[in-house]
Amino acid sequence: MASRKTWIWAIVAVLGALLVVLIAAAGTGLYFVSRHIATEHTTSADALRSFDAVTASLPNPQPIFELGDDERPRAVRPLSELPTSPTRPETLRLLAWDPDGERLIRASLPLWMIRFGRGRMRVGKDRRPLDLDRLELDSEELQRIGPALLFDVRDHDGSRLLLWTD
Repeated sequence: MASRKTWIWAIVAVLGALLVVLIAAAGTGLYFVSRHIATEHTTSADALRSFDAVTASLPNPQPIFELGDDERPRAVRPLSELPTSPTRPETLRLLAWDPDGERLIRASLPLWMIRFGRGRMRVGKDRRPLDLDRLELDSEELQRIGPALLFDVRDHDGSRLLLWTD
């Protein structure tokens, strides 16, 4: 009888530990999202100024990639042809304008996280997610070329997306 009680307590202890780990993982995820994604309501003029400030801060305002007609990323110029930069970027940043909701979305992701897992970001209401894996970004090459504008995508509805490293 004592042996059966011991097993029950062991199972309860394991389940309790799993619950604590689950709560800690959820808390860590919420913390990460709150620290790396910000949304603000703003006017289109203020959003345009934000986009201009980002492109002005980059060494080359021309994007390295563009989306083709099939919406697949295509290099405008090969990364291997770009010079090596002394500055190593640490962050992949996103700035998106949603004209329907008048929202400016800012997101940042440590560059080392590109190596782990598959990332998807949904930008704007009722839009397909931005699939970071589909972009086929090579973090080693991105670190070699330094801070750069990767994408500047403008949609027919007025939405805009910048993706860059810094």
